[in-house]
Formats: sequence, C-alpha cells, structure tokens
Amino acid sequence: MPGIRNQTARVQLVLLVALLLRLFHWLAVRDTPFFTHPVLDSQEYDRWARDIAGGNWLGSETFFQAPLYPYFLALVYRVFGHSLDAVYLLQILLAVCACWALYRAGTLLLDPDLGLAAAALLALNPVVVFYDVQLLKTSLAITTTAFLLWALAAAWKERRTPSWLACGFLLGFLSLLRENSLLLVPLFLGLALWPRPSERPSDRRRERSRRLLRAAGVVAGLVVVLLPVAWRNHLVGGDFLPTTFQGGVNFYIGNNPAADGTYRPLVAGRQIPYFERKESVRLAEEASGRELSAAEVSRYWLGQSLSWARAEPGSFLELQWRKLRLYWSFYEWPDAVDFYYTRRLSPALWPPWPELGSLVLLALVGSVLLFLLPEGPRFVPVALVLLMTVFSTVLFFLFSRYRLTVVPPLILFAALPIRAMLLAHRRKWRQERFLYAALLVFACLAPRFLGHGPRWEMVHYNLGRIAQERGDTETAAHHYRETLHHDPESFLACLNLGNFAARAGDLDGARAWYERALALQPDSDDALANLGGVALQSGDLATAREFLDAALAINPRHANALQIRALTALRAGETESAREFIERLREAVPGHPQAEALGRRLEQALDKPPPD
Repeated sequence: MPGIRNQTARVQLVLLVALLLRLFHWLAVRDTPFFTHPVLDSQEYDRWARDIAGGNWLGSETFFQAPLYPYFLALVYRVFGHSLDAVYLLQILLAVCACWALYRAGTLLLDPDLGLAAAALLALNPVVVFYDVQLLKTSLAITTTAFLLWALAAAWKERRTPSWLACGFLLGFLSLLRENSLLLVPLFLGLALWPRPSERPSDRRRERSRRLLRAAGVVAGLVVVLLPVAWRNHLVGGDFLPTTFQGGVNFYIGNNPAADGTYRPLVAGRQIPYFERKESVRLAEEASGRELSAAEVSRYWLGQSLSWARAEPGSFLELQWRKLRLYWSFYEWPDAVDFYYTRRLSPALWPPWPELGSLVLLALVGSVLLFLLPEGPRFVPVALVLLMTVFSTVLFFLFSRYRLTVVPPLILFAALPIRAMLLAHRRKWRQERFLYAALLVFACLAPRFLGHGPRWEMVHYNLGRIAQERGDTETAAHHYRETLHHDPESFLACLNLGNFAARAGDLDGARAWYERALALQPDSDDALANLGGVALQSGDLATAREFLDAALAINPRHANALQIRALTALRAGETESAREFIERLREAVPGHPQAEALGRRLEQALDKPPPD
C-alpha cells in the first residue's frame, strides 16, 4: 500500500507540473499578437468555427480541411462565447489528460516506472507546451494519439473486443484531425488479427473467431466516427469521402518536380486555406477542361504526382529520403508562429526541457535497452505505430507540427533510459545512475547546442499581416520592410507594400514594388493584375491591357484582373469587350459587387448618345 500511495503521489506531481507549466506559458503569451490574433490556418479555423457556431452546422461544400478541430472550436464558442482563452485553457486540461493516458499506456506495456517517465517527458516537452496554447489541431492530435496508445496497450495486453473498439473509435477521431492517419487503419486491423499462440490445437478455431471479432471492433469504431462525415460530404458535395479531398492535393505538394519536402503553395502567394482550396480546384479543372467533383480534384493531383514518380523514380526516392531526414531534424521549422521566437517571450520555455531531438536520442538508447528486456515483444505494436506514423507523414510534406503525432509513441521508447535510471537509483547502483543521468542531461542540452533561432522574415511578415488586418498600415509596412531586410526575395512583402503605396496614391512607388514582386515571381497573376491597375490609374490604357491580359492568360478567373480589364475596356469605349469581361467576372465570382457596379456603368455608357 505505501508503494502504491507513493506512485500515485508521483503521478499527481507530474500532472501538476504539466498543468502549471502550461498555465505559466499561457499567461506569458496570452496578450501577444500571435495568440490574440490568429494567422493562416489558425485564422481559418477561427472563421470556420464561428460560422458553425452561428448555426451553419452542416456547411455547403465537401470538406477540404480536416473538420474535427473547427467543430471542437465551435462547441467551445457556443458554450463560452468567442473566447480564445477558453480554447487554450481547455486544450491545456486535455494535454494534462494526455500525460495521464501516456502514463497508463507505459504502465500496461511494462510497469508504472515507465509510465511515470513517459508522462514526465510529455509534460515537459516544450514544443508540445508551445502548441497547447495555439489555435491549431496539433494539441488535440497529440492528446488523441496518447489515448490511442493507451487503448492499444490495453487491447494488446487483454485482447478484448471493447479495447479494439476504442482503438477504432480513437483512430477515427485522429483521422478527422490528421487525414494521413487513415494509413494506420491497415496496421490496426493487422494487429487485431495478429494470432496469439494457442496452448491446445482445439483453441485455434476459437482464437480465429476472437481475432475476427477484434478486427470487427476496430472497423465498428471507425465506422461510428467516419460514416457521418462521409454521409455529410455525400449530401453536400456528392462524394462519399470519409474525411476530406485534400489528400491528393497534399500528396502533389509534397511530391512533384519542384518539391523540396516542405510546403510550397500551388500558386505563389496563395497559401492561405481559402486560396488552397480554390486554386487546387481551378487548376485541376483548367487542366481537365471540365468541371470536377471534389473527389476528382483529389484524384487529378494524385495522378499528377504518380505520373512524375513513375517517370522519375530516382528523383522520387531521393525526395522521400530528403523528407525523412527533415522529419528527424532537431530544428522546429514553422509555418506561421515560430517556436524559437515564442520561446523568447515565455520563461516557461527557457529551460532546456526535452525537445523532439532529446526524445530521439533517448529513444535510440531505449531501443537498445529493449533488447535486454524479456518484455521487449510487448513494444512491437508501439514500434509499428511509430514507423507508420513517420511513413504517413513523410509521404506528403512536412512542417514541424505535422510530425508531432509521433511524440507519444516515441516517448514510450525514450522513457526506457529514465526508467533504468529510476531502477538504478532504487537499487543504489551509483555508476549506472550517474551514466543515465548524464545521458538525460546531454539529450536535453543537445538541441540547444545547434543554436537554432527565429526565422525573422516569417515572424515580421506575419506580424505585418496582423497589423494590416487591424488597420495599422504604418506598423504593417514597417514589418514588411523588416521582412525584406531578412529575406530580400519575399514576394508577398513586396506585393503588400505595393498595395499600400497604391492606396496612398503613390503610383510610382506602387509600380516599383509590383515590378520587384513580378521579378521574384514572373508567373504571378496578382502582380500582373496590380501592375495593370497602376497603369490604368496612370491613364496608360495600352499598358494596362497588356498586363491584365497576361494575368488572365495565367488565371482566367482572376477577379481583380477581370474587374480592372472591364474598367479598361469601358474607358476605351470598347463596350462589347467590357460586357464580355463583366460576364466573366460574374461567372468567376457569383454576386461580385463590382460586377454589378460595372454592369450599371456599361448600361449608362450604352444609353449615352454618340458624340457629334
């Protein structure tokens, strides 16, 4: 009994540390721009959740992004109002529960010491703490993975159908957060069907029936979660898709002749979620010459990638190797909010807590220790989940946050040396205790030795976006110039500075910025359209027509180019041409307000008597 009470107290202490560390971090960053004003994906999740909370629970289009997190946010907004703090605090509480789940998984796999070490590593991981206080699905995905491992450990040990049902249920939820997790379904079915050696031949038929029942439990859990989503997608879009149609698009982004393993938008400057969906559909339909369903869009992009892979298998395999090396990099590369920038703001992240690189070093030692343990085979399911998680991510493209679902299974291996240290301490093995303690210190310090710092061009650009959306043009322009100081090839910073100059009436300055942007991205329909607008304001109709026609050759549905082109035609007295571009604008953007205004101007021009 005293031993149990001591273990319970230790677990409670770890959970308390996990809670306090996250609360301390939340208090440190809650009033800073990135955490009060979401950007990029966070901004889209916020917009989507407010739309859902406002009553649009079904939506009107096939899901392009994983839907679970926006619906989770919508539920929070309905209960607590539009409060980001409420979201962050709830994610913190769920993250503490994830530490408990990983403790239970480690205990079932081996013993309470492993569970305690695993819970502590998850509690202290600074990158996990960082994402627990962001409006991103990463925190919820890590929590779901921890519970999935708990269910898997129970299912593997007890071989009971309810545990496998829980695995299928949690795997379904994880797939609605990270669509690539669907690739884990065959693995879980295989584990459920994995034969257990029978003691007597007469037990084999009964064991076969039990295996089928366990696999049915996995399928039933998946169906309960994914079938409603597939049916909803069928109702609104006609495609029976269990998650989204983003898979083919993401596969292409990560696997094409110009891919480098990280995210590159299909069209330069169009990396916000609204444009990701719109441009993927537009480009696929233009290439196919017809209107496509959501599933057909996904298949188009998947087909483009596979055609390239078949044509250049060496380049394809080389790219996979590059992505695998990026996956295990000790650097936390950002896509919106920079971890290293945030660490400067939050004292909770200052100490050398065990980062992903630390876990990798500890897990390598843990894998060696595992061969010395008679209980080693128990870790086979976790090892397979880890490998399949890596594979399912590397197959697409990488940001640091995309790889964080590997943290819970990785921790169960990284916790083995810490368990060995606890055992050495208990048995008073001084030499072994010192050796493992030194390993832990080295693993925690190693990522710091690399000296990674913020990507200032990204930090300043996103701070500029926030200032711009708040109407603070002066501050936004300052950040965009700082962006160019750190990255002279920032296309979007040039484009935005050109927009500021144009709105201020500085046509020469706007032209210079747009020309610089066009030099960086010669196929940018935005830069060409904006140059056409400047030429029109300057009264140079011929130049305006040249730029606008070039923009529309690249993107025939570019709303701004169509609008300015129609206005150019009106000013030149080309009424039939103006009518054509107005109709194209109405078709490209139904209900576009400027299309109606231009239509009225056209009618007025037609009503005027011809000059004498």
